[in-house]
Amino acid sequence: MPEELKKYFWDTKFEELDKQKNKRYIISRLYCYGDLKAIKWIKENYTKEDIKDVAKNCRDLKPLVANYLRQQFNLSKEEMAYYKWAMATNYEYWRFNN
Repeated sequence: MPEELKKYFWDTKFEELDKQKNKRYIISRLYCYGDLKAIKWIKENYTKEDIKDVAKNCRDLKPLVANYLRQQFNLSKEEMAYYKWAMATNYEYWRFNN
């Protein structure tokens, strides 16, 4: 991975990241915190299916990123772990705090 991406992995041993083994983490981190160059790098190094997999299975996306990926891949909220998790979390909060 290019050295200029290191700043987006401040809490990780950058040198130990494996582009394939850690692809969900890398893609989600760069979509959430990266700039346009980082997003371009993702699109050059991962398939649309890899990115769609992140859209469907990562619950730690930022709301704006989740919505963007949902629209890019024409996904429903029910297909995405982010929205399932957000709905479950909000439900539990309101259930016990009313």
